[in-house]
Amino acid sequence: MQMATNRRKLRYNGKVSMRLFITLFVVMMTACLHVGAQQVSALQQKYKPSFVQGSIKKYIRDIERQTNIPVSFSAAYVDVRHTVQLPLAEQTLQEALTTLLAGQAVSLQESNGKILIVSAMVKEKPAAKQIVSGYVKELQNREVLIGCIVYAPELGIGATTNSYGFYSLTLPAGRHKIVCTYIGYTPDTFYTGDAATGRRDVMLKIQSTLKEVSVTSEKELSADHLHLTYNDIHKRPAILGENDVMRALQHIAGVQSGTDATNTVMVRGGDPGQNLHLLDGVPLYYTDHLFGFTSVYNAEAIKSVDFHKGAFPSRYGGRLSSVIDVNTKDGDMQRWGGQFTMGLLKGSLNVEGPLLKDKASIMVSARRTWLDMLWRPFTNDLLFNFYDINVKTNYILNPNNRLYISVYNGRDVMGLGIGNEGTKAKWGNLVASAKWNSIINPKFFLNSMVTFSRFQYSLEDKRQLINNNGISTDGEYKGNSLISDLALRLKANWYATATQKVEFGIHLSTAKFVPVELLYLNVQQIYSTSIVPTDKFQSNEFVLFFEDEVQINKRWMIRPGIHFANWFSNRFNYSSVQPRFYTSYRLAEKHSIYASYTQMAQFLHMISNNSFGLPTDFWLPSSSRIEPEEAALYTAGYMGKPGKGFTYNVEGYYKHIDNTTTYNMGKNIFDNSLKWDEKIIQGTGWSYGGEVSVKKDIGDFEWSAAYTLSWTWRKFAQLNGGKPFPYRFDRRHNVKTTLRYQPSARFDATATWCYMSGEAITLPDQIYPDFDNSLHINPGVGQTSANYTYNFVEWNNYRLPAIHRLDIGLNFTKRKGKRMERIWSVGVFNLYGRRNVMYVELVNETGDGGTGDFKLRGMSFLQYIPHISYRLKF
Repeated sequence: MQMATNRRKLRYNGKVSMRLFITLFVVMMTACLHVGAQQVSALQQKYKPSFVQGSIKKYIRDIERQTNIPVSFSAAYVDVRHTVQLPLAEQTLQEALTTLLAGQAVSLQESNGKILIVSAMVKEKPAAKQIVSGYVKELQNREVLIGCIVYAPELGIGATTNSYGFYSLTLPAGRHKIVCTYIGYTPDTFYTGDAATGRRDVMLKIQSTLKEVSVTSEKELSADHLHLTYNDIHKRPAILGENDVMRALQHIAGVQSGTDATNTVMVRGGDPGQNLHLLDGVPLYYTDHLFGFTSVYNAEAIKSVDFHKGAFPSRYGGRLSSVIDVNTKDGDMQRWGGQFTMGLLKGSLNVEGPLLKDKASIMVSARRTWLDMLWRPFTNDLLFNFYDINVKTNYILNPNNRLYISVYNGRDVMGLGIGNEGTKAKWGNLVASAKWNSIINPKFFLNSMVTFSRFQYSLEDKRQLINNNGISTDGEYKGNSLISDLALRLKANWYATATQKVEFGIHLSTAKFVPVELLYLNVQQIYSTSIVPTDKFQSNEFVLFFEDEVQINKRWMIRPGIHFANWFSNRFNYSSVQPRFYTSYRLAEKHSIYASYTQMAQFLHMISNNSFGLPTDFWLPSSSRIEPEEAALYTAGYMGKPGKGFTYNVEGYYKHIDNTTTYNMGKNIFDNSLKWDEKIIQGTGWSYGGEVSVKKDIGDFEWSAAYTLSWTWRKFAQLNGGKPFPYRFDRRHNVKTTLRYQPSARFDATATWCYMSGEAITLPDQIYPDFDNSLHINPGVGQTSANYTYNFVEWNNYRLPAIHRLDIGLNFTKRKGKRMERIWSVGVFNLYGRRNVMYVELVNETGDGGTGDFKLRGMSFLQYIPHISYRLKF
């Protein structure tokens, strides 16, 4: 009866959500089409004079100062020296200017937020406009550049290139200066013509000297997201010689790592499964290699990364905490070249070049560990390696159409064999995409994409077991977990006016899940069981999104949006309407305040019992029993740039999560006799805190720091007596600070210091020995902590010691001719040898001199770890 009630409720909620979405969608489309008329007219802005009497020119300057609205006129037909009077009362600009210009043969017009005083002798007609659009590319290799600023400084009109390097500007007719800037590149300037439309592809040249870089390397302030380039990633100190995207993100306020030294990213009280990972637009379900010391993102293949921790654009959905959108290099269209790297953990090779010059190119990048090759001649019992490969090719069909094909394949193997016993685990991702970019017209850009993503994990275990009579028997099992999805994604950018940009799209996907499956089991006597077929699952998802970015005036910008998602199968139907809103207001030239409200929903749930980058994380879909996770995020902040080379940001947030998931203790994850959706429980969570970021350039030095003060809680009816308890990674304080010194292009040094409060862990208050032999302990075998049962009174009732360490890295660069460059990198991880606890265990002190008492022992491995790597660019 209860199940039937729940299903009726689900269907009802789905219908309500669909009606609500349709209503909101129609309202937003209507607002979009009429936004130009709805914006407050410049002539209707309120103005209160600062003085009673003065010249017309003095009043015009007062108007511009108070309202920040330019007033344009010509002295040929406007006598601005004439003295007039205005009452000290609030009035519209039209009223004030009409009074000021009384008796003069002029009229008032508006154009792109400006007020024009024109001669009445000139017949009024609609202001003519021109559209300038195109791609921004790197001159040397014709690679499109993401996030470039293209603007007309005299008009105050600008745009940012999208994920495929495209921009579009709507300008008044006439000749205007256009400037294009991007960090690390020499700015380019061109002038528009008199034509109504014009195609202009911009080529930017990489800055070749350190002095040039220091002048133009200050990024445009952006409060809603962070844009990282290849060089940003390589500025961070490497761990064991490995530069990594995920490790670079850990230096951002509001972001923390899991276990020390791993690249796990947790954002604003979320868990790793609540981050949306995209590789060339394709979702990734697992991102770790090598115990989490490096990620699946090959830094040598990356062009840029867009990271969102709040104010999520409407195109993103499916996760609650963050978006990590990684774009790989397109491939050099001018010449063949690449890079070879050898470090302590792995070697990599990146090669790229033209298939048809200025028409088609390809990029191939591959990595593999080499440590296992050292012991392979002596033993095959130890397995420990990974590899991955990225391939991307693109072809320019014509100036308005371009095709991309991307493939990634990666695999990890870990195993240990001793005699007849052993364990072997294998896991990896396979993702692929085909994209078609099309410029429909100078104001409309369309991206069509077909994607495929699969993650699979398998585990084999064989060992000897001991029964009550001391007789050895063989035990063996094989487990499997699989998730794969196929999707069609359409996204359009419409550059409606000079102050309005609209983005909308659709997403259709189907996914197959084998959350946890026992493939084979052969265990005799007391552990024997039968194989029950696992409950496999298939689901579908339909997504619509719409977003309208409007520059109300020079100071104020709003970006309302909506994301609708429908997750359904033949068993259930979930619908989710997720409103999004972001606004910013510029207080002064380099100071702004901003705020956002975001709703997100997540239909997939990652169940994890470690933070070491091991593949014991399982993805479980929402079902008739497991409801989608939902989150509401509120943010507000202040961003400033008070001086050259100095920026800071202060932000606060509050996040509430419904239906957050965790593993149901006591349930075997590889147990087909239970349905997989009975192995987890759901509850609520919340997190709140403040974040501060600072960056300062002083000559050859660059200093940055990020601090987070936060609280994170969880509440489950089945745990801790139903009372709230701190989340495992509820770290009160999180500090990261970095100092970089680069006196020349041949040498640079970086030092990073970090501090994190200790994580919360659960310890028992009572421990019982196996008096009734229910654990089948062999009396002849020494007692360990696994031979006891535990009584827990309170969850996460103990804190591990705080983590802190200092890492340093040095790079020595030397050019060899025009095309060759070699870089030696050396450094030390945890320079002062802090013994940071990675995990803890309860140890029973038995044997000679032992008391038989249990003690908590912390394990720490990484102190004074040196590293060296060699990189050759050709």
